[in-house]
Parts: sequence; structure tokens; C-alpha cells
Amino acid sequence: MLETFLGKTADHLFQAHGMEGLKDIAVVMPSQRGILYLKKELAFRGDRPFLSPSFFTIEEFALQMSDSVLEDPIDLLFEAYACFKEVDPKIDFDRFVTWGQLMLKDFDTLDLYLVDPTSLFSFLSEAKSIERWGKEFGEDQAEGWITPNTQAYFKLYDSLLEVYIRLKSRLEAKGTTYRGLAYRKLVELLEAGKSLGFKQIYFVGFNALSKSEETIIRLLLRENVAQTLWDVDEYYVKNKHHRAGNWLRDYSNPANPAYLSRGPFHWMGRDLVDKPKQVEILALANPSAQIFVALEQIRTWQAEHGELEQVALVLGDESLLDSLMPYLGEFKDRLNITMGYSLKKSQVFSLIDLWWSFVPMEKYPVSLLKSLKEHPLMQGIPLPTWKETDLYLSTVPENSNLFIPADASFQDCLKSLISLLNSILYKTDKDDWDAESHAVLQALTVLDKLEELASTHTFITVKSGQALCKQLLQQQKLTFEGAEKRSLHVMGLLETRTLDFDRVIVLSLNEGSLPGTRKRESLIPVDIANMAAFSLPTFTQADAVTSYHFYRLLQRPKEVILVYVQNESSSAEVSRFIRQIRYDWVKANPHLKLVEPAIKFSSSVQKENEVTLRIEKTPELIAQIRGILEKRGLSPSSVAMFSSCSLKYYFSQIVNLQQEKQRDDEMGADVFGTWVHKVLELLDKQLISIGGFESSLSVEKKKELIAPLLEKAMEDIREREGNFEIEKGFNYVLQEVAKTLLGNYFEESASWYPEEIKLLAVEQQVETFVSVPVGNESWSIRMKGRIDRLDLKGGSVLRIVDYKTGKVVKQDVDAGESLAETLREEELKTKLFQLWMYKFLVAKELQKSPADRNEFLRSLPSDRIELEPGIISFRNFAGKLISSSLEFSEGESVEAFLQESEEVVSFWVNKLVSTDSVFEKTVNMDQCTYCDFTSICHRNV
Repeated sequence: MLETFLGKTADHLFQAHGMEGLKDIAVVMPSQRGILYLKKELAFRGDRPFLSPSFFTIEEFALQMSDSVLEDPIDLLFEAYACFKEVDPKIDFDRFVTWGQLMLKDFDTLDLYLVDPTSLFSFLSEAKSIERWGKEFGEDQAEGWITPNTQAYFKLYDSLLEVYIRLKSRLEAKGTTYRGLAYRKLVELLEAGKSLGFKQIYFVGFNALSKSEETIIRLLLRENVAQTLWDVDEYYVKNKHHRAGNWLRDYSNPANPAYLSRGPFHWMGRDLVDKPKQVEILALANPSAQIFVALEQIRTWQAEHGELEQVALVLGDESLLDSLMPYLGEFKDRLNITMGYSLKKSQVFSLIDLWWSFVPMEKYPVSLLKSLKEHPLMQGIPLPTWKETDLYLSTVPENSNLFIPADASFQDCLKSLISLLNSILYKTDKDDWDAESHAVLQALTVLDKLEELASTHTFITVKSGQALCKQLLQQQKLTFEGAEKRSLHVMGLLETRTLDFDRVIVLSLNEGSLPGTRKRESLIPVDIANMAAFSLPTFTQADAVTSYHFYRLLQRPKEVILVYVQNESSSAEVSRFIRQIRYDWVKANPHLKLVEPAIKFSSSVQKENEVTLRIEKTPELIAQIRGILEKRGLSPSSVAMFSSCSLKYYFSQIVNLQQEKQRDDEMGADVFGTWVHKVLELLDKQLISIGGFESSLSVEKKKELIAPLLEKAMEDIREREGNFEIEKGFNYVLQEVAKTLLGNYFEESASWYPEEIKLLAVEQQVETFVSVPVGNESWSIRMKGRIDRLDLKGGSVLRIVDYKTGKVVKQDVDAGESLAETLREEELKTKLFQLWMYKFLVAKELQKSPADRNEFLRSLPSDRIELEPGIISFRNFAGKLISSSLEFSEGESVEAFLQESEEVVSFWVNKLVSTDSVFEKTVNMDQCTYCDFTSICHRNV
């Protein structure tokens, strides 16, 4: 039977105090889960009923021993805002809510680490910073670096100190506290000689303690009322370079002032260096494959060893739980999911997020209403009707909990939202409530609390209230009920603290998952936090904590399987923990059997699970394609789509499937590109209106127009894409990027050519018809393209310009040795193909008599005009107009170019309808990454 740390702890407590003496001691542990399993170990060892010790988590211990009451997190935020308003009357809640939680987190950390806030914030003052910068950069006049922005920055730290002092006083007056403040208070009480009323207090299973926790334990050790029980291994403690032992090397060394034990150190094991272990390291091509490998291994272990063995499935990337959940039903009789399920992943959160997009809104887009109607929770909830041709709802019903008046208060909004969720919840009998019903109930609890606050805090606007609502909902977790005999545990790494298992599987052992990303959210600069005077935690400490939890987890299992993701297209790097095991642990433990088998999935299983989609080209389908090509036409983008994946072409162009646009608060690359294009379109139209000459507006004038044109362009985007707040978050960053790119373009392009450039047309649709022989018939194929800009350079060069906000290089439009062959290649150069088609379309137009041409081409002498199609790349201004020699043969005539071009059109039309091939999935999985149809193809990459 497995000897566990908690079993060893239970034996120690019985031996030290006997069954009768346990009631007089306290046990403090890192988590409630550890407490639960230690209680079970004690109960297992008792032969009759007995009074157990008093159990606390470290937070509960600090609160109860300091006689403190924890302030509700929402109330704490409002108390902090009230204090900040006293210090800086100009602060508004809309601004405060975006960083108020961050400020409170910093206050909590300062108290946990017993940092003197006066020293810290004074150190960040203007005077001290000037002194520091002068020493660092050797400048005598460091005051020159003080700008209005830096002054505002320093004022924030001056305010934070005063807010901290006022908040502390305010909470003391209320008799409440927050976590860090309770720890600081307990330290002060113990230093003043407070007795806690227990004969002994055991601190069990800790590792990286904050300064306040260390001080509490050290003061109690000094009074001989505390003992510490550690779960550590010589492998990482004796190795001075191993991060897992960073704190424990000091805690376990009697010669070190940081020694944290009374008498001998309990316990330093040698499990990682002496015990036989079997460890498998598996590399898999994609994250979802990890789930199936893990489940198959659990089935194998269950068949070999039964259901009573303790097995842990540890998710390094906790988002894997979503994909894992549907497959866990077969283990329900032994299953214990210890991870909370984030409310953010629930249907009710997505509904609330969608609902807020209606508030406030003058016009209601039908696309949003469709999304609302299709939401799973809205089944049976009445909605207004609309016509399929409507862009916006024509009639807005009154007294609805969906359509909120523009002048509504935040409290009015909450009442409507609460009413909607109550309608959803109570349309189902309480006895039939499922997990999603409980998620709705939990969301309602948060909203009820917010409504109560909104009634007394009238300064909460709809904007700040919406942000606060989403913040609070995202912090909520749904808990799972475990089976009675819990032997299969699905958990995150943190939940494994103090627990031991017979066998362990760890998934997602990649950098960024285990250990996690080096993300630090704090108002305190990292260089200041790292200073010895303050020693606040940063990502370095977080990495070391993760390292300890990982290696502690490996101490006692007989068998361990470690899985990571690695493939050519992924940037995910194998975790450093795997490298340490390969090159260090195997040397330290001669009994360690390490294997790295290659995983191959059975081809028969693959065929069974693979969804084969092949669309045969029947006569009826070919007739349908003919109609599409004659009416809707063939464009550069449709040919590019067909060449990359014929099935995607079928879904998009023939069946006309379209994915409903999902509204997002942040602009994607597509919307950003559209935004920049629209600004250029507006500017070019303005130029045309005053004669069309590029020199009509100076570079300085163009740069002045950027901001107002971005605003005007955004109005157009909002009509089609939805509302984007561009004054905050990532959208604000993109706005600044757009300003920079456009400004750089105007400056760079002004010096590209000495010739005068005159604009002729902007965003112009050009089309023609080509007669293509197909079998015994002749099809009239409509060819079309939308050109961003046409201009005349030097009076004789007609430039056909396409703007790209992404990076384009000369190689992308290189025709190679033969333009005809390159335009027919299976791996089509889409940008080259686009430029060729633009040239073809304009050349065909110029062949017409002037009266029959598009108006912007009527005055041009076709026999003296040279066509120059090209791309202006906003990530490669050095390339100027990136073009290529679009000739099938050197010095060819226009007639010869058009004839060769029509043969290229004929090639693609015949390839499209050829019965020798079918519409099927591409073999290049990279093409699937951003495809709208992956769910149909069962290629959710």
C-alpha cells in the first residue's frame, strides 16, 4: 500500500498526542482538500470515535486568530474607490474599475510580505526616481525627464500611499479586513504576546511562504507551541541549482537564520533518488490527442490494477477540461473533478456577454438578434420578428428585458438582465435543473449583489457597471460533486498539494502551461519588486513554486506519464521539466526507468473516426457551377480558395454557406485591415474631388487628416461589424498602430517617384466576360475584381494598386521562369494571380472604344498606356509598389497577353468542373487554421 505524506502525518499526530490529546491541537494546511484527506487518514486510524484537532487553512488561521472578518470583495472595491475619491476628487469610477482590482491585489501583497508601504511608495516618488535615474544614466539634469505623463505617473504612487492608509483605517472602523491585512495584524498580535489557546499548532505541507507566514510560524516556534511537517526530497533540496528547493534549502538548514523547525527537520525523503519508478514521456502532435492517450491509459490501469488505486490526471493547461468532460462518463463511479469550472466558459456567461452588446444601442442589428435567437438558453424566450432582408430591427418592442433605452441607468440594466435570467431559470422545474441551471443561479447571485450596490452607488455608469459585471462573473467557479469512492482525480497542479497517488498522468507539459506564462499584473514595477528592501514575488518565484509542486507530485507514484505537444506548425516548446528529467533526474536515480515511446494511432481507428467528405461533380452540380460562373463570376479570391481547398470552395461559393459573424470586443486582423483600407479610400476620394493630383495635399495635411478619417471610417465599420471601443485596451493599441502605419506611408510614398501622380478611381469594380470552351459547349464566364486604387504616373503608366496591411515581399509576386505555368500551379501564388487578373481586366476594358469603357478610363489613349499592377505593403514600404513582369513572353502585344490570359481562365474553369476530380478536403492542415468550415469537416485544429 502506498505510503502517503498525509498518512505519515496522521501517524505522527497519533504518536505525539494520542487519541485523547488530538482535540487540544490545531493543524494548519495549504488547502481544504488536504484537510479533508488528512481527516480521512486520522479517522482510518481511530478504533473508536474521538474529537479531532482544529483544522484551518492558513488564511482561515490568520483570520480567526486575529479576530478578523473578511470584507466582501465587491464591497472592498467600493470602499477603495471611496478612499481614492477622497484623495483625488477627479477620479471617476469608469477609470477606477479598470485597475482598482489590481491596486487591491498590490495592497494585499504588500501586507503579506510585511512591506512598509510608506517606504515603497516614497521610493517610487518623483524625487527618488530622479536621483535613481541620475545615478544610473550619469545625467546631471535628470529633472529634464519629468514630463506631464511622468508627473501623472508619480502622482498615482503618491495617491496610492494615502489610499492605503485611508482604506486600512476605514476597514478597522468597520471591523473587517482583507487577507494580507489579517496576516499583518496576526504578526503584530503575536509580537505583542497574544496566546492562541492551543497546546500545539502544526503547519503541514507548506513550501514557499510569504514573509508574514514565515514570521507567524517563527514566532510560534519561539514560544514552543508550533511544529512544522514538510514534504520535501533530497533530490531538489540538496541541489543548490534546483528551483524546487529554493525556499526549502533555507527552511531545512539549522545553520540558516530562516530555519523553520523545532528540533529535527520533518521530513526530508529520498523518494526521487532511491525509489524505483517508471516514467514515460510522450510527444503528441496536437492538444486534443492528449485526452485520448490519457483516457486509454486510465482504462489500461483500471483493467490491470482495479478501481481502488489512486490515479491523478493533472491538466497543465486547465482549458483542456472542456474537451475532456464529454469522455469522463465511463469513470463516473470513481471520478473526482477537483478543478472549479469557470463560469466564463458557461452558456450563461456567453448570453450575458451577448446581452450587454445590446446596451445601449440606437439601432439593433439583425445579425446580433440572430445570434441571440440561436443561443441555447434563449429557446422558448419570445423575440421580435424581422425580415431576412433587414439589416436592423424595424420595430423595437417596449418594456422588454432585451432592448434597453439609451438613457437607462446601470440599475435599470441589471433589473432587465435579472428578469431575463429568471425567465430562463424558472421555465424548467427545479427538480430538472442541470449544471447550466446552477450556473444561471450563480450568475444571478452576483447580479443581485450588484443591483443592491447600484441602488446605493449611483456613480456606477452603464459602461463601468458592464466592466465590473464581467469581471466579477469571470471570477466565479462552478464546483463538481465527486463520486463516493474517489480514486480517479482530475485536477490542476495546484490542487495536488499534500496529496499522493499510485499513478499520475500530466498533460500539456509545454512552456507557457507548465510552467505558466511569465505574466505579472501589478502597479509596482518589477525592478522595484525585486529589490532586497522589498522582496516582493515576481514570475521567478512563481516558476520556482510550480517546480516544487511538480517534483513533489512525482515523489511517490510508481508510474508516471508525462505528455507534451510538439509539431512543426506549433510554437509550443517542450517544458523545462521534461528536459530536467531527461538530463538530470535519470542520473540522480539509478532505479528510474525512463522511456519515450513513439505514439502511432492505428490506421483502422483513424479510418473509422475520419469523416470523409467527397462531393462528386454530377451533371446537375456542373450546371449549377455554370450558372454561378456566368452570374456571380470568377474572382481572384474564389480561384485562390479553390486551389487551396476545393471543399472550401464548394461550401462557400456553391452551397453559399456563411458563418454568422461572432461579435468580439477586440478588432481582429480582418477588421483592422478594413479600417486602414477605408481611411485610404476616404482620403483618395477627397483627393479626386479636388482634381486627383497627389501633390494637392501635403504630407503634413494628410497626417492631420488621419485621426478624423479613422473616426469616420470606424463609423462605417460599426454599421457592418458592430461597435468597437477604440479608446481602451487592445483596440486603442491598434488605433495607434494604424496612425503610425498611415503616417509612415504618407511620408515614405511622397519620395518614391519624381513623376506627378493623378488618381483616377478608388474601390472600383472592374469586370468582363470570357468565352470558355467546356466540352462541346461554350460558356460565358464573368470575370471580376475590386481594385483599391487606379492612378496615372507621369501621364503614361496606369498603376493598379492593391493595399495590404500584412507583409508582402517581391517573392510573393515573382512569376518565375514562366508566367503561364506559375498561374496554373496547384500551390497558387495568390497575390501574383490577383495582380495578373487586375491587369487582364483593365487591359480588356482598354480594348473597348472610349465611349464603352468605364468613365475613369475613357480619356486614356490605350496605345500609349503601360499597365503596372502592384501591391503596397504596409509592412514593407521599402518595396514601394511591389510588382512583377506580368508578361507571358518578352515584348508581347496586348492582344497576345489577352489571348494567353483567356487560356489561363479556361484552365481554371475546366479544372473546376472536371469530373476527374471531386470537391474534397485539402491535405494541407495549415489551410484549416482560420477556415469557417472546420466543424463540418471535423478538423477543429
